[in-house]
Amino acid sequence: MHTEPDAGAPPGAKDIVRHIEQLPAPPAVAGRILSLVAGQDADFNDVARLIETDAALTLKILRMANSLAYGYRGRIENLDQAVRTLGFETLRNALLSVLIRDSLFGGGTRSGVRGGDPLLTHLWKHSLACAVTAQMLAEAVMPEATGAAFTAGLVHDCGQMVLLAALPGRYEPLLERCRAGEAPLLALETREIPGQEHPLVGKWLLVQWDMPRALVDVAWLHHQSPEALAELGPEGRLPALVALADLLAHEVMCDAPGGPEADPEALAAMLGLPVPALGQFKARIGEAYAQRAAAFDLDGDAADFYFEALQRANARLGSINADLDDQRRRLRRANRVLAAVTAAGQDMARAQSPRAVLDTLAAVFPARLGAPRGFAYRVDSGAGLLEGLAWKDGTVRPFRCGLDKTLAPLPAPGPDAPPQELRPLLAGYLTRIPAEAPDETSRMLAVPPWLTLPLLADGGFLGEIGFTPGDARSLRLPAEERAGFVQLADLASAALNRLELHERLEERAERLSSALGRLRRMNHKLLQTERLAAVGQLAAGAAHEINNPLAIIYARAQLLELRTPDEKTRADFRQMMTQIERITSILTNLMDFARPAPPRMDPVNLNEVVQRAVALVSSGLSRQEIDLVPALDESLPAVTGDGGQLEQVVLNLLINAEHAVADRPAPRERGRITVGTGLQGQNACVTIDDNGVGIPAENLNKIFDPFFTTKEQGRGTGLGLSTSYGILQAHGGEIRFHSVPGKGTRVTVLLPLSCPVPHRAPAGAQPRPERDTILVVDDERHIRDILRESLEARGYAVRTAEDGEQALGLLERERFSLLLVDIRMPQRGGLSLLERARERIGATPVIVLTGMAGPEEIDKALRLGVFRCVRKPFQIDALLDDIAAALGRDHGGEAP
Repeated sequence: MHTEPDAGAPPGAKDIVRHIEQLPAPPAVAGRILSLVAGQDADFNDVARLIETDAALTLKILRMANSLAYGYRGRIENLDQAVRTLGFETLRNALLSVLIRDSLFGGGTRSGVRGGDPLLTHLWKHSLACAVTAQMLAEAVMPEATGAAFTAGLVHDCGQMVLLAALPGRYEPLLERCRAGEAPLLALETREIPGQEHPLVGKWLLVQWDMPRALVDVAWLHHQSPEALAELGPEGRLPALVALADLLAHEVMCDAPGGPEADPEALAAMLGLPVPALGQFKARIGEAYAQRAAAFDLDGDAADFYFEALQRANARLGSINADLDDQRRRLRRANRVLAAVTAAGQDMARAQSPRAVLDTLAAVFPARLGAPRGFAYRVDSGAGLLEGLAWKDGTVRPFRCGLDKTLAPLPAPGPDAPPQELRPLLAGYLTRIPAEAPDETSRMLAVPPWLTLPLLADGGFLGEIGFTPGDARSLRLPAEERAGFVQLADLASAALNRLELHERLEERAERLSSALGRLRRMNHKLLQTERLAAVGQLAAGAAHEINNPLAIIYARAQLLELRTPDEKTRADFRQMMTQIERITSILTNLMDFARPAPPRMDPVNLNEVVQRAVALVSSGLSRQEIDLVPALDESLPAVTGDGGQLEQVVLNLLINAEHAVADRPAPRERGRITVGTGLQGQNACVTIDDNGVGIPAENLNKIFDPFFTTKEQGRGTGLGLSTSYGILQAHGGEIRFHSVPGKGTRVTVLLPLSCPVPHRAPAGAQPRPERDTILVVDDERHIRDILRESLEARGYAVRTAEDGEQALGLLERERFSLLLVDIRMPQRGGLSLLERARERIGATPVIVLTGMAGPEEIDKALRLGVFRCVRKPFQIDALLDDIAAALGRDHGGEAP
C-alpha cells in the first residue's frame, strides 16, 4: 500500500515517505504470524508450520530458544519445541523485532556504524518499557486487549526510528536536546521540522506496511490530549492506554520532560483507573522490562534498568543545579544593575541640567555597571546641537557638534569634537531611531563593539547611551540585565524630558511676561489713542466754533479789501487774510486728522499728480539751491484714487524732503531730491529720495504719530505724515521709509493699480426758476448778511433762512435757482432739509457750506445731489465762481 504526506506538508516529508517506500519489505510470513499470535485461539503447531516457511525467521527463533535466558542452551532442536518454549508473547516480540528494528536498520546498522548505538538502544528500551506498562494497564482495564496493548506499546514510537534512519543529522540533536531536558520532543519537532513530527511519520510507516488500523491509530494519536482521545469513543481507548503507558515509562526512566498535554491523571480517569494505582504500576515497570529484555537483544535486569534511570535523574538534577547556579549568578548581576540604576535614578531625579544627567551616566557605568568604555549624548533639535560625554578607562571627555537641517551631525575640528571612534556611530544615529515605540526586548541594539539604548520620551528621540561590557561577555546580555539597562535609559529619558519641559515652561513664562508687557504697552497706547480721539473730537468741535467767526472775519476782510482804495490799507487786509488762511489750513489739517474725508475715486495719472506737487515746491527748492530730479515712468498706467488727496500726500513728502536737505550741517555736496514713478509688482509706486539729515532709528516708529515733529516751532505741525498715512490707508496703499542718519531718506508710496470707482446716480432733471434767486440757509446771522451782500453785488436775488425749518416754509412758497445751505444748524440741519425737500428741490443745484462736517456727512451730501461742499472760512470770489459754475451747468451759459 502506498501513502503520501498530507497536503501542504513541507518538502522534507516527501523525502521521509520516499525513504519508507525504499525500505526492504518485512517477511510476509511475519505479518501473518503476528496476526495469528495476537488472537486468543492460536495453536502452537499452526504457528510452527508458518515459521518453517521462512528459513531466516526459523533460525532466529531457534537461536532465541537456546539462549541462556531460557536455560536450554543447545538442547532445543526442533521448531515445535522452540515455539512452545518461547511462548506466544516472546514469539510476538521476536516478530516485532524483525518487522521494525531489523527492517529499518538492517540488524543494528545506522548511519554506516555497526555495533551498539546508544540512541537506538535507548529508544528500543523505552519502547519495551512502554509495551510492558501498556500490557499491565490492559490487564487491569482492558483484559481483551492485553496482547494488542503490548504490541501497540512496542510500535508507538516507530516514527522516531524512521526519522533517526532518514534524517540522522537533524534528528539526533533533537533527541539529545530532549533528553537533556530542554523541551518535550514533540515541541522540538514542531519547531525544528514542522510537518514531520514522529507520530505522523509513524502513521505513514504503518500504513505503508499495511498494519492493523488499531496500531496505526496508536502511533498517530498517542500524544493527543485526553479530551481529544475521549471524543473518539471506544476507538480512543487503546491510544489513551498507550499514551498513559508512555508517560509512566518516561517518568520511571527519567529520560524526557513532559509536555503541556501530558496529564496522566486525566488519562487514568478516562480509562477508569484510580490515580493512586499509577504508583503501583510504575513500581513494576523495571521488573517487567527485565523479563523481556533478552527477547529484544537488550541487556540488563531490573537493577540495571533503575540504575540507568537513576543516573539520568542525577544528570538531570546536575543540569538543573547548574542552571540554578547560572540563574543565581545572573540574578546577582541583575541585582547589581538594579542597585546601580536605583542610585543613578535618584541622582538624575535631582539633576538641574542635562549635563548633570550625562555626568551621572558617565559615573555609574564604569564604577557600578562594569562598563569602562561608553558614551551618552542628547540631541537639542531646537538649538541644532548634539552634546554628550565619552568615558574610557577612568577619563571622561565632553564633546559637542552641530546638526544640519536633517538633524545629521556636523562634527568640526576642535577640542570639543566627538572622539574619532564615535563618529561613525554618531553619523548613523538617525537610522537607529525607532519609527514607533519599541518593546523592551528590542530597545537594546548591538552595534559592535557597542550596546546602544535610545533615550525616548513620548515617542520623541532625546539621545542615546552606548557602552561595552567590561567582563568580555558577549553582546547578548541576560534578559534581567537588559531590563535593568532599559530601566536606566528610561530614567535618563525621564530626567532629560523633565528638564526640557521645565525649560519650555520657563521660556513660555518669559514669553507670557513679554506678552503681558506688550499688552500693557498696547493698553497704554490705546488709552493714548482714546485720549487723542477725544482731543480730536474736541478739536473738531472747536474748529467748527472757530470757523464761523473766522469765516465772517475772512469774508469781511475780503469785502473791505475790495472797497478800500488805499493800497497800504489793502495790503494790511491781504496780510490779515493770509494769516486767516494759515489758521484755516491748520484747522483743516486738524479736522482731516480727526475725521478724514473719504477719497473721491476717479482714474488718476500719478505722473500728473507728481508734476503738480513738484510745481508747488520748485521755486522754494531753487531758492535753497536744491536740485529736483524727476524720474517719471511715462508708461505708468493710471490708478484709481482722489487726485487732490494724493497730491497732498506727495506735497507733504516733498516738503519734508526739502526741510531734511536744508537742515544739513555744512553740506559738502549740493542738495538733491529725486522724484520717481514706476511699477512695483501689482502696485504703482512713487519714490522720493533725498540726501538730507535722515531720520534717527529711535524716531522711525513715531513718524506717523500726530503732532510728532523734530522741526523747530513754526516749520510744521506734525500732522503732515499722519494725514498722508490716513489718505493712503483709505486708498488701499502703503508708505515705507528707509533712512540712514546723515546720508538721507527714501520714501516709497505704493498704490494698487485698480480700485473701485463709486457710482453716483445723476440728479433728476427738473426745470429751475427763470430768475436766479438764491436761498441762503445758515444759523449765523453775520454769514447770512455777508453772503446776501456779496451775492446781490453780483446781481443775484437773495432770500435767507436761519435754519432748516424756515427754509422748508420758503421752499413751499417759492422756487429758487440755487441753494446755499449750512450742514449743522439748530431745529433742522442742512442734510435733513435736503432729504425732506428733495421732491421740491428737484434739479436745483445745491452748494453746502460747512465748518466741521465729517466724511460721512460729506458723502451723504454728495449722494443727495449736492454740487459742491465748501469749507468755512471761504473765499468769496471762489464761492461766487462755484455758484456761477453751478448755475451755468443748468443754464448752459454764464450767470448774470
